[in-house]
Amino acid sequence: PLELIVRRNASGYHLFFGAVRLPDGASRRGVLADGTYVVRVESRFYQRAERDDIELPLPDPMTPYAFDLEPGYAYPFPTSSSLPAAGRGPTLLRGSLHYPDGRGVALATVQVVGQSNTYWTDESGQWVLVFPDTQPSGDVTLRVDFPDGSVEQVPNVRVVQGRERSLPQTALRGWVRTDAGVGIPGARIRVSGYPAHTITDRDGGWFYYFRLNQPADMVSVTAVLPDGRSRTQSNVPVQPRTTVVVPTFRFS
Repeated sequence: PLELIVRRNASGYHLFFGAVRLPDGASRRGVLADGTYVVRVESRFYQRAERDDIELPLPDPMTPYAFDLEPGYAYPFPTSSSLPAAGRGPTLLRGSLHYPDGRGVALATVQVVGQSNTYWTDESGQWVLVFPDTQPSGDVTLRVDFPDGSVEQVPNVRVVQGRERSLPQTALRGWVRTDAGVGIPGARIRVSGYPAHTITDRDGGWFYYFRLNQPADMVSVTAVLPDGRSRTQSNVPVQPRTTVVVPTFRFS
């Protein structure tokens, strides 16, 4: 996509005068022909927003296009100490979605149907749901629509009125190191009974994520080095909504 070069006027409108920034960083005018375009708005503190009905030139120069922006994960929500009614802040629920190998799940939607906003995840997989001030404390059911079309319902998620809560994703965490304590990158981590795998990073560390509704389980975890050597840790517990640390794999 081409980046529109815009100016913000004193009234808060972002004005586009035909100049775009090309992928190589150069700017140019006259690149966009008259027609209908998809325009995306990205911001540090808001979710990405798109409209597919933006016409150039504007049908009515005095009627601007409006983009409704929803708060993103990094939005600076007020805290209980910064609000007039001390002791209560916004009612929030946070979390993140990861593939088994730790990559964030982008383009998933997260919501509590009929009670919260809908969040579209970016490449980080992070999300935050905002509830109305009248939302009572109690358990809600989270709905996640994944980009592959699958849907997961997560019941018994606790929300506390006027507070921020989080929903951890079930995971295993560990390291692969030499006997001298040096991390080994590129080792493959497999979990018995689960088809996916993950790879250790440059420090030998790794995460393995399970689905949101993952039940308790007992698994074996195997680390396979690039040269084929392997070690296995048996009787590793998988605990729902918890990150369990696996004993370090050590190789001579």
